[in-house]
Amino acid sequence: MIFGALTFLLQTAIAAPPSLLVRSGAVERTVPVVAIDGTPAVAANELASALGATVRAGTTGRYTFIFGESHLDLIEGVPFARSDSVVVPIVGVPAVSNGTLYLPFHVVSEVIPRLLVGVIYDVEAGEMRTFNTTARRGITTTARTSTAPVATVDATAVRPRHRKKHLVIVDAGHGGDDPGMSGPIGGGPKIYEKYITLAVAKLVAQALRDEGADVLMTRTTDTLIALADRGRIANRNHGDVFVSVHVNATGSRGRDAARERGYETYFLAEAKTEDARRVENMENEAVRFETGANAPRGDPLSYILNDMAQNEHLRESAELAQFVQDGFRAFHPGPDRGVQQANFAVLRGSFMPAVLVEIGFGTNPDEAAFISNSTNQRTIARSIAQAVMRYLDRYDARVGASR
Repeated sequence: MIFGALTFLLQTAIAAPPSLLVRSGAVERTVPVVAIDGTPAVAANELASALGATVRAGTTGRYTFIFGESHLDLIEGVPFARSDSVVVPIVGVPAVSNGTLYLPFHVVSEVIPRLLVGVIYDVEAGEMRTFNTTARRGITTTARTSTAPVATVDATAVRPRHRKKHLVIVDAGHGGDDPGMSGPIGGGPKIYEKYITLAVAKLVAQALRDEGADVLMTRTTDTLIALADRGRIANRNHGDVFVSVHVNATGSRGRDAARERGYETYFLAEAKTEDARRVENMENEAVRFETGANAPRGDPLSYILNDMAQNEHLRESAELAQFVQDGFRAFHPGPDRGVQQANFAVLRGSFMPAVLVEIGFGTNPDEAAFISNSTNQRTIARSIAQAVMRYLDRYDARVGASR
């Protein structure tokens, strides 16, 4: 079965364009795609220069491609790549010609976007892009209490006169036997994530309906829905977008941990930071509440098929996540922790643009009070809904323009 899965990977590799356009902020660079031993490839140093990355040569044919805090380890002539403990097969092998390391195009189109934070590959456009994942923890912000005036989100964003009907799947994290996180640390009214997420998700659903979208909620009561079933619900109903609402929590319980706060939005990809892995593990813990009948099953081939289906929506999910982050800046008292990526079980089975929104830290007393306040919940929900509609409007315009 492993051999069959790898054969399938070879047969379905993304075709390489004649050249690769790399967009990094406002800068555009073109990197030639050449044939090395019959395999489409790009020069690692040229790609690194275009991305603002570096390539470090080691011993015995070993190389490390470094982008920001992420790195990819490759070995000349070996058809595998590694990032930390994640090892993936690649189509072709890294090769050195005239002293230059060349990367198989499969590394560019699928491996780098999967394993390095802040890079995506647009298959249709044949271009690579970078996006901002910087957590703005260094920005000094004045904490607002839940009773302080909250800035409203502009509801007059550019929208078509006649919108296409879309189905948005709204997922309230946790539920039933799975309460999610609880807080805050150090006293204050007790909150449970499952109640906050359900309240906000219902408001998101109503705000989306007010904007003209169709909505399906994965749960509308305090009940447990298996993580894998949430994606199945979205796929079975042919959803266009999947949004999962969650409350964040710190990884420890000390006095300093109570100060952790802010908002962040995730899309599905390998977690590449320690904090993203912590959030991933925390949210994926919900699987322990599920019965064996709900446990995901599969073989290597189905894993690859699922991975390819999800990668198709990688760019779209990253764009949607950025819209959500941008909207929160207008009103949220916490710092912007950036768009992040992690391997969330709730997003794995959703074959559509999908994001998980951490609306604030329930372990922080001020943010626990903020996200518990009904007025603030409406503002959060309205912001998420408007981000979704902004994304859908942009998507419809993009698709319409390409026809």
